Amino acid sequence: MGTGTGVGYDQAMQILMADDYLKSLNIERPTTPLPGGFARVGYSSGEFYLAVLGEPSMTGSWQLHFGGHHLAVNITYRDGQTVGATPFFIGVEPLSWKDSGGTTFAPMDIMREGMVKLANSLTPDQLAKAKLPQAYTNVLLGPGQDGKFPRVKQGPKGSELSSEQKQLLIAAIRPWVAVVDDHSAAALMVEYEKQFDDTYIGHSGGTTFTILGDYLRVDGPAVWVEFVSHNLIALQDTIHYHTVYRDRVRDYGGEFKF
Repeated sequence: MGTGTGVGYDQAMQILMADDYLKSLNIERPTTPLPGGFARVGYSSGEFYLAVLGEPSMTGSWQLHFGGHHLAVNITYRDGQTVGATPFFIGVEPLSWKDSGGTTFAPMDIMREGMVKLANSLTPDQLAKAKLPQAYTNVLLGPGQDGKFPRVKQGPKGSELSSEQKQLLIAAIRPWVAVVDDHSAAALMVEYEKQFDDTYIGHSGGTTFTILGDYLRVDGPAVWVEFVSHNLIALQDTIHYHTVYRDRVRDYGGEFKF
């Protein structure tokens, strides 16, 4: 198992901080039923859970899960190597906030910026081709949607993009892939880039991700990333983000057969 720069860890910890910020505002969260009769109540970093499937070892397969409100990290290991970094769901509300010391946090700005730049690099013809036949206010392949990838890919594909647009595509998906250690993330990016000619870009709504329903997805032979401006929930004066990163080949380390 490799080491990393802590990018994924830092972002995950800021998602927990966002829940603590909502808690500090005394905002109540609707009760969410869980298996076994338990229920999540309120917003809090104390409502995130760590689970291990299998026996952690340098041999055999096992999976690390960490998640809660707006976060689901699933990393699968086999014989000491990372073999799956997906599904990875991440969202945030509020989009940014300041702590008591005046430090500003905006953990998903890097994701939004990459998607905005990619969307706005598309020519009018490409943007028209990318337009999906339906509107989205949430991710399509979120929790409980394992394996339900669309049968038909839509939008302009990588072979139709300029060199500059391909670089923006790389930059757009990299923040999701960075959930794992640097070595594994680099290896995944190499594989995804090899498949860029057959990777499609789909779009709905606007391209600023400031209005409900602004949506962009990257759909490749393996990589799948969605980014959407989601409904108002806790704070009633702004949208917030939902996103998901999946891999048609490597979800759950390939242990899940679609």
